[in-house]
Amino acid sequence: MSLEVSTLEDQIINQISTDVITSSTIAEETAKDAFLSNLHEDLISGKRRDPEYSTSNGIIFKNQRVFIPEALQKRVLLELHRTHVGIVKMKQLARRHCFWKNIDKDIEAMVKNCQECALSQKSPAKVPLHHWDDPQHNFERVHIDYAGPFLNHHFLVLVDSKSKWAEIRIIKDAQTTATTIELLLDIFCTHGFPEIMVSDNATIFHSDIFKTFCLNNAILQKFIAPGHPATNGLAERYIQTLKPKLKCMTEPGSIQHKVREILFRYRATPLQNGKTPAELYLNRNIRCQLDVFKPPTSKIQKRVQFDLPPSRQFKIGDKVLARWYSNNKNTWKFGSIIQKFGHLHYQVELNNGYRLKRHTNQLRKANVDIYPNRQPPLQPPQITLDSESPEINHHYEKLASLLLPANPRSDVIPDVEAEPSEVGQSPTVESVR
Repeated sequence: MSLEVSTLEDQIINQISTDVITSSTIAEETAKDAFLSNLHEDLISGKRRDPEYSTSNGIIFKNQRVFIPEALQKRVLLELHRTHVGIVKMKQLARRHCFWKNIDKDIEAMVKNCQECALSQKSPAKVPLHHWDDPQHNFERVHIDYAGPFLNHHFLVLVDSKSKWAEIRIIKDAQTTATTIELLLDIFCTHGFPEIMVSDNATIFHSDIFKTFCLNNAILQKFIAPGHPATNGLAERYIQTLKPKLKCMTEPGSIQHKVREILFRYRATPLQNGKTPAELYLNRNIRCQLDVFKPPTSKIQKRVQFDLPPSRQFKIGDKVLARWYSNNKNTWKFGSIIQKFGHLHYQVELNNGYRLKRHTNQLRKANVDIYPNRQPPLQPPQITLDSESPEINHHYEKLASLLLPANPRSDVIPDVEAEPSEVGQSPTVESVR
């Protein structure tokens, strides 16, 4: 019976871990939590004045961290541990995003009780055998190494020495010199060529083709001592981090998706210096899944003022000529403005009922009658009837009926040409061009 209960609990945990925790969810649970709801009321009413606490949209903050209600704490722990980071990394990540009482103890218990982490735990790190000089700027010195074959794939890992920004490229077949150069060029086209590239003594990196590639791009190669992979510890450590994480991520998904997930979370996780690789390399933080805990901040941006001449400004109700595109020909159609979008876009209703979205450059004011083909209503001819001659009177009446249409209307404009239709456009469907 205990095995069935344990299996059911695991299934519930797996289902909960797939749910997205948003700021709305946290606000709802905060209102249900007895302690947090009382704290929220005290902060709002002013009974408690603590500079560490603040509220926004029903959520309590301690400094910049979201106060997580007790009902959501297990789910938040699972989110923090999604890529099976260790205790230190989980605490650093939590100190940036979320808070509750005894959160550090809960993180330690979470990692220690994780079976996947326990099975893939690596040996304690050794003391580095070689201390590299600190680079002056990002991508000055990079460390590269291959991992694999692992899970039927090979992984080229490149780590920037200064910011610890990592790049990974995945290949299915065994690595070659030509493939390695292509993978590196894919990375360098975004980040530029490094000044120094550190690698092991693999045949690929010692080949004449690879040496020529580095020489042509002014890259200084440095090799570690044979048999001492710790000299290239930066790339080696990341490889030893990558493999256990991939092994622990047993949920469905491609290897490329899992590597992207690991890279994403790694770049957003603070290092020992308190800054993330993204901060050190991009000078900004990148938004990750944990940022949805915080409600969006509304920023009122100053509207851009367009100094348009009066002839280029339109109001609702203005009569205009709008561009009409059909059969590779540009013509004009009469219509009127019925709606305005922003500063430069308008909704136009043509005389035939079609509605179009047009830019101000596709419009001009109609300074003429928008019904150029309108004719004044036809008037019956003035015929003097002779009451003494019924036959002549009948003749004149028949002649008048031939001169006038049966139902003369002055508000209908005959359209000689058939209206060309735009793609996806009908009298009741707006055409957006």
